[in-house]
Amino acid sequence: MLASWIWGLVTLFFLLGIKLYHPVKSTLPAVLMGWTCSILIVSFVLYLDGLLSGFPALSWEPLVLSLGLFLFCLPIYNRYLKINKGHKGKHSNKQSDARAS
Repeated sequence: MLASWIWGLVTLFFLLGIKLYHPVKSTLPAVLMGWTCSILIVSFVLYLDGLLSGFPALSWEPLVLSLGLFLFCLPIYNRYLKINKGHKGKHSNKQSDARAS
């Protein structure tokens, strides 16, 4: 039960940050990856805490769900990185061509 509250708080802060700071839509895959990483870290810490303290209410389900979410978002983030590398490479080539002229 505690993990769902933590998940909810992290998600609320994530959505509040998007509402307040209005990130550029092209950076949303990076923001999404940051959110899934934070959910995964929180779930992992809560799972380890449950193992070490022997508290039976914290189980492995939130950890598995957050890992699935992370693995779902990973290809989206990798595609975002490839696209950004392509744009940066073209931009730097244009600058070097302009300097050479």
